[in-house]
Amino acid sequence: MNTPKSSQKPPKRVFFAAVVLVFFCTVSAADSVGFVPSYIDGSTSFDFAQDKSLTGQVRLSDLPQLAESPALPQGVLPERIRSAAIGLDVVVQNPDTRDLAVLDAAILKGPARYVDSAKLGNPGNMLIFAHSSNYAVVRNQMFKAFNNISKLKPGDSISVLGGGVEYLYSVTSVRKADVQDATIDISPTQGTKLTLTTCDVLTGKSARFIVEADFVGIVPRS
Repeated sequence: MNTPKSSQKPPKRVFFAAVVLVFFCTVSAADSVGFVPSYIDGSTSFDFAQDKSLTGQVRLSDLPQLAESPALPQGVLPERIRSAAIGLDVVVQNPDTRDLAVLDAAILKGPARYVDSAKLGNPGNMLIFAHSSNYAVVRNQMFKAFNNISKLKPGDSISVLGGGVEYLYSVTSVRKADVQDATIDISPTQGTKLTLTTCDVLTGKSARFIVEADFVGIVPRS
């Protein structure tokens, strides 16, 4: 028995076409009154391929400049050297000479930077030397200025202050040497470093302790 035409359902294709037609008519009407969203780039369509929240990727070039490294003062003379690891906190001298008699007199007042070695903020190796003493009591405490540098260990921090800035170094090695055999490279080709040296008074007159440290950065002012 045939079903009356009036009770038959419309074909699916006709129904889908009607839905699409209604949708576009609705969007067109909404766009005419400003209801369709407008994106930053001026488009009104959503581009899934370019939406980075959906792709899980973002270019670093799309981010703002996050920070700038502070300008590092260059060619600054050291004024003080500190290391909490060994209770070191003394003034540094800067004699402008290689004359041994003058240098001997200078380190009676504290550690001294070797004139040809690097200054703070410059590439190269800053060499600072000072007295050590095995006497329990000395009249001049600067004879004991570098007494404990041999107790430093790799990773310990050393600060050198100059020009109102604190330059931080990290110890990389502590070793013994003989003055007849050892040399210290103070050229800029070795990076930015700090070397401390003093007598190994318990071993002999020509024995030395040498502490080497790499520059880490400057300590921000609080």
